Amino acid sequence: MKMTEFITRRISSKLIALFLLVSVIPIALIAIISYTSSRKSLRDSIEADINSVIHSRAKHIEDFVTVSLDIVNSASALSLFRDNLDNIQKGIDPVKSRGLLEGAMESWTAKSNSFYRAKILDLNGVIIATTRSVFNDMGISRSDKDYFKEGLKRPFVSDPYVSPDDNVEVIAYSSPIMAPGSKTDVIGVLVIHQAMTAELNKGKSWGEGIGINQISNNYEGLGKTGETYLVKDDGLIITESRFDKDAVMKIRIDPAALITRIDHSSLLTYNDYRGQKVIGGVHKIQGTTWLLIGEFDEAEVFHPVARFGTIILILGAIMLILVTLSAYLIARNFSKPIVHLTQVAGAMALGDFNQTISVTLKDEIGHLADSFRTMQVAMLEKAEMAKEISEGNLLIKIIPLSDKDTMGIAFQTMVAKLRLQLRDISEGINVLASSSSEIMAAVSQLASNSAETATSVGETTTTIEEVKQTATVSNQRAKIVSENAIRLTDISKEGNRAIANTIEGMTKIKLQMGAIAGMVVKLSEQSQTIGEITATVNELAEQSNLLAVNAAIEAAKAGEQGRGFTVVAQEIKMLSERSKEATGQVRGILRDIQKSISSAVMATEEGGRAVEDGLRLTNQSGETIRVLSESVTEAANVAIQIAASSQQQLEGMDQVVVAMENIREASTQTVISTQQSVESVNDLQKVGQKLEAMMKQYKLK
Repeated sequence: MKMTEFITRRISSKLIALFLLVSVIPIALIAIISYTSSRKSLRDSIEADINSVIHSRAKHIEDFVTVSLDIVNSASALSLFRDNLDNIQKGIDPVKSRGLLEGAMESWTAKSNSFYRAKILDLNGVIIATTRSVFNDMGISRSDKDYFKEGLKRPFVSDPYVSPDDNVEVIAYSSPIMAPGSKTDVIGVLVIHQAMTAELNKGKSWGEGIGINQISNNYEGLGKTGETYLVKDDGLIITESRFDKDAVMKIRIDPAALITRIDHSSLLTYNDYRGQKVIGGVHKIQGTTWLLIGEFDEAEVFHPVARFGTIILILGAIMLILVTLSAYLIARNFSKPIVHLTQVAGAMALGDFNQTISVTLKDEIGHLADSFRTMQVAMLEKAEMAKEISEGNLLIKIIPLSDKDTMGIAFQTMVAKLRLQLRDISEGINVLASSSSEIMAAVSQLASNSAETATSVGETTTTIEEVKQTATVSNQRAKIVSENAIRLTDISKEGNRAIANTIEGMTKIKLQMGAIAGMVVKLSEQSQTIGEITATVNELAEQSNLLAVNAAIEAAKAGEQGRGFTVVAQEIKMLSERSKEATGQVRGILRDIQKSISSAVMATEEGGRAVEDGLRLTNQSGETIRVLSESVTEAANVAIQIAASSQQQLEGMDQVVVAMENIREASTQTVISTQQSVESVNDLQKVGQKLEAMMKQYKLK
């Protein structure tokens, strides 16, 4: 059995689990809170110590670099360096100047205990003076080095690197050398190489040397596993490690992880370059690309807390054992009567109410046992009542124990409803007996009526056969009428087409009469124009006559010389008289023409009206023939519909004949079914008698 099933199925297990939860959880919470608080306090303390050490070491390194750079910057301004370098470049006794320059450099570096060797480079990066060199490097170019490129512009500190000359890890400090008396004209670069290891930076005058390794490898206050070391921003370790002397310039820390540590404001827990879990932080060295890392092994940091956790675990285990034992004893005494009552309840659930309840406690469990006893007595009483009801005794009186006695109330309601239902059933049986007799009589009458109906159906079938023959004759005649109507429709369509042609011809005549009337009107207008011209000619004749008279008068005045004019005047007068006569004749002809035109216009108008009357009468005839054609078409359609209806009636008569045949067969089946109903009613009377005998078993009064 699984542990979860054991706990959920036994009340003693639940009680033990409850005791354990109530007691162990607070203890566990206290232990966890104490452990967490101690761990946090210890971490905060260690974090403060590490931060203090990191900042102290970082400040020391920054000061050391700053002082070294200041020394180089100050040395580049020495007059011995500037004057001799200027003389060498100008070619003024170069051998003597180089000797003086190297002597000044040797004297200067001998006083310092923080430099390994020194060099002076010209503007092309070529070494022109050197001290403490392991071999003669005069004339070698260093123009590709950062310390030369940057040293031409400003004081510069390089990243640590391994010198190819003697395989020593060094830092280069460089500063520009100005021409004598100038602050801007650069004539060379002073370069000082500083060894990372302090022993190599010994000075003759100042004694023991100083190096960055000496500062970063100071493990004071860092316990057994704490250390500080420098790395470049690309993650390369540049100072000695406490645990790995060969790590310098060989081991590289992941730059991404390094950036994460730099961006984080507090200490982090991570795996160091050894793969060891440590707590550490990072500080950037000002003026350089270096990072100072300070770390403690996590195991050393939390060693006191680990011991405290072990003590808590031991005490917790002892407390767990004591609580479990106490819980078992208490749960055993508490669960025993509950288990007994559970067994009794299980037996009652299976229908066995003759159980002995032996629990006699005075607490809540004892009250529960008393309630079980009361329930046991009530269930036995109800079982006895159910037995009497099953034997047919519905006169028993059931009294519920209380308003909440659901089963007692249900029994009481059930008996009352059974009484009412059985009374209703008894009355129904009586009604069934009387109804079955009435049904028997009705069924007998129905059998006799069914026989008569079958006879009537046979007679009706014969009559319908005769009606069918009559419908066949009517259908044939309707077909003849339909064919005649179709021929009349065709004739009326021919009449419509003839009338349409007549109307079209009359319309053309009307148009021609209109054209003739227009021409006559134009002719009348032209005759009027001729009359106007005749009037003009007549007026000219009168003017000519008047002119002839005036000419004769003037000729008479002229005497013998005017005779010629007299002849002309007489001729003009004669011409004007003939013109007047011709004009009179033309007027007479025009009057006759105008009378003829007026008669023609009147005749044309009367012809147009006659044509319009003919067209109107023709349209009326066409409309009459169209109406007649529609009536004939409608009559033809009606005749066709009558023929179709006659055909449908004939088909309907066929269906009626088939239906009457089906009715005759159904009537025969009805007679048979009625006889079967008589037998069923007899069976129903027998069932009613049996129900009446069964009802006598129940006591209702």
